[in-house]
Amino acid sequence: MTCKKDHSKTDLIVKNLPISQGNFERHKCASCAYEEGLENGKHKILNFDLKKFISNLEESQTGDRRHRSAVEAYTLGFFHGLNGANNHLAIKDKYKMASQMRDFGLSMVARGVVNATFSENGSPYSHAMGVIHVANGFEILIKSKIVEEHPLLIFNKIPKESSLRDGNIKFEDLIEHGQTIMYSELPERLWATTGYKIEPLELYNEFGKIRNQIIHFAVPDISLSDLTLNFTFRVIEKVINEWWDTTILEYAQDYDDAYCEYVFEQLERLNIRIKYKLNESFQLEKINTD
Repeated sequence: MTCKKDHSKTDLIVKNLPISQGNFERHKCASCAYEEGLENGKHKILNFDLKKFISNLEESQTGDRRHRSAVEAYTLGFFHGLNGANNHLAIKDKYKMASQMRDFGLSMVARGVVNATFSENGSPYSHAMGVIHVANGFEILIKSKIVEEHPLLIFNKIPKESSLRDGNIKFEDLIEHGQTIMYSELPERLWATTGYKIEPLELYNEFGKIRNQIIHFAVPDISLSDLTLNFTFRVIEKVINEWWDTTILEYAQDYDDAYCEYVFEQLERLNIRIKYKLNESFQLEKINTD
C-alpha cells in the first residue's frame, strides 16, 4: 500500500539521508520510519525488530523522502527522540570513534593470527592467546562498522537521563553507564544496521564459544591454530576485503616481516583461498579476478 500520511515536516528532516534501494527497505516510507524511531527513542525502546517493522511499512516515493533509506531514517528518529534534534555530543565524533576502533581491531586480529600461525615452542599458550586476540579484535571491528551508522547502536543499555550532568550523552557517560551488546548478538545487529551478513555464521558462533571456554574454564585440547586460521581467513578476511578493501596480512606483517611467506603455506594446507598473493618480489598483491 502507498503511504498517504501528511509527512510535510518530517520530509524536511529525512531529505538529506543516504539513498538506499536494497533489501527490505526498498521503496519503504522513510518518513514513517523516522517517526516510529522518534517515538521509540523518546521511550528508550531498544529491543525492537527493525527488519519486521520496515518490511511492513507502507511504500512511498513522494517528494523529498523518495529513495531515502528507511533504516537511516529510523535510526535518526530514534536518537532525535532520545535527546531532541540537536543530538548528543557522542554522535558528532562517530567517524573518529569508528576509525580508532577499526585500527585497534585490525591490529588485535593481526596479533592474534600471528600468534596462532607459528609454533608454541618457547611461547606457551600463544595459540590460546591468539584465539582471544582474534575474537576480541573482530568484535571491535564489527562494532566499528555499526558505529559508522550510529555510536549508540552498539549498546543494549544506555545512560539514563538522570545520570547525566547536562542531559547530553558523552563518551565518558557511555563508558561509565552504558553496556554494549554481546558477541553473540553482533551478527544480527550488524545485519539490521548495515545489511551485511557474517558467513559462515556457524564458524563465527563456534569460535566465540571456544573463546569463552578459554577465558572462563580451560584451554580445550584441539588445534587452536587451525581453528584460528580458518576463522580469520574464511570469515574476517572477507569482511576486511569488502569493508575496507585491504587484507589482514598487511597488518600481520607489522608483527613479523616474514609472516606472509609462511602463512600462505598454511592456507594451502587448509585449502583456504584468499584474494591476495605474494608476487615475485615477495610483496602482497591483490589477485586480478577480471
